[in-house]
Amino acid sequence: MIRIGFRLALAYRSNILITCVTLVAQVFLLRMIWTSVYGARPAAGLPLEALLAYLTLANLQAFATHTIVVSTAHHRIRVGTVFFDLARPVGYLRQLASFQVGNTLGGLCLLAPVVPVVLLVGSITAPADGPGYLLTLVLGYVIAVELALLISLAGFWMTETSAVALFHRLVSQFFAGTMVPLTYFPGFLGVLAEALPFKYLGYVPAAVYVGQISDVSGAVAIAVAWVVGLAGLLVLTWSRARRRVVIQGG
Repeated sequence: MIRIGFRLALAYRSNILITCVTLVAQVFLLRMIWTSVYGARPAAGLPLEALLAYLTLANLQAFATHTIVVSTAHHRIRVGTVFFDLARPVGYLRQLASFQVGNTLGGLCLLAPVVPVVLLVGSITAPADGPGYLLTLVLGYVIAVELALLISLAGFWMTETSAVALFHRLVSQFFAGTMVPLTYFPGFLGVLAEALPFKYLGYVPAAVYVGQISDVSGAVAIAVAWVVGLAGLLVLTWSRARRRVVIQGG
């Protein structure tokens, strides 16, 4: 399944290319906007250079943690080919997770040549805590995959999950802090952003990298709790979803 996911990413290179061009343009526009708004003044405790490095990393991470298992599972449930997935000796959730890991690895291979361009139009600084950054980034990726698997399982009840997937994408991107650091969120929005797991997809790793979060242990502990909690929720949801399988078309 990892190999299939990897080869799928390499098969649609034009899609990856367009995504990379969009990523470069997005980072460039964010740099222009924030430079124009703040100049050299500190922004929420971050100097401009660190803020630009944060935005560059957050958007690179959003690409790395992007998941396709929702659309894949949605299609296979709709047309009935999920029957073959359920007949395999490997568990359904393990299949989807392995497929996603392979697809991510393939996407990163195609992204690698674009990273220097993104860093050129954006900005980068030396990491304040390299090991802490990598640890929080890996935990954030696991959380992103677990959330995608939960939405995939919703297809056994809803059959059509496009609207749910779109809503999840919009909410996760907003609360991941890829456009605006979460320290800018006012009042209730700030409290909600802190309570949701989406901050680990972008804000937390990037904030650790630029030194805005100095105590990594607290962030890691909460991220691990989210990983364990979502894993338990996945097991519970799958135990119920497998009883609701309806093969469309026969």
